[in-house]
Amino acid sequence: MNASFGGAGTGISLAAFADNLGPESIWGKLFLYLAPVVAISFTIVMSWIFAKLEQREIRNQNTKAIATIEAEINSADCSIMRKQELQVILKALRDERIAYRL
Repeated sequence: MNASFGGAGTGISLAAFADNLGPESIWGKLFLYLAPVVAISFTIVMSWIFAKLEQREIRNQNTKAIATIEAEINSADCSIMRKQELQVILKALRDERIAYRL
């Protein structure tokens, strides 16, 4: 959603800049015709960046969860039943990492 607003704002800015250059000038026409292309390109690039940042955050959370569970499994205070439960959770987290290519 943010990328769409940014793309729209970029397109409007270019159109306003083109209007200030004059509708009959070559540069004004060029910026006016480039406005939709730049707006769509900006939206696509920002959407891709947001997706990569979200994927990075998910990967970091998965890594932290695995580290926390491994620390608890290696703890001397952890019972055998609890270790078995944690092993199941750990396997699920590792499977998730493989399935989503984290």
